Amino acid sequence: MSKSDKYLSLITFLFITLAISLTSGYQYIGDFVEKGLSALSMFIGYFVLIALFSIYKDVSLFTKKQLMSIAFLSVFITLASYIYPYFKYSEQNPSDLMSTLIYDIVINVIIFTLLFKESKRERSQSIPEQKII
Repeated sequence: MSKSDKYLSLITFLFITLAISLTSGYQYIGDFVEKGLSALSMFIGYFVLIALFSIYKDVSLFTKKQLMSIAFLSVFITLASYIYPYFKYSEQNPSDLMSTLIYDIVINVIIFTLLFKESKRERSQSIPEQKII
């Protein structure tokens, strides 16, 4: 595959990912910060899915630093998406606001653990690591 085809596929991937993420954030009901957190959550979610699938296929698509960044960003954005509304709408009943927090925490612990282990794992394959960015 030529170098221009690789760049075109990356640009197309990023364009579609950004478009879907921004649309999701725009449709979210809330203020500008909540919309931004929703868009970022969707954007990082695509990379989390790709990283998890690459772990399943035992293929290295991300560097160790990229995997750690994805893991930490996923947790940070999830926590921010709960903490910000908790303080913004503090006069409301927090049980309504935090009803899905435990599920998101469990899922994020699993994701973080998998990505963290993968980033620490030494790959002793003859194929060099491929970097997407």
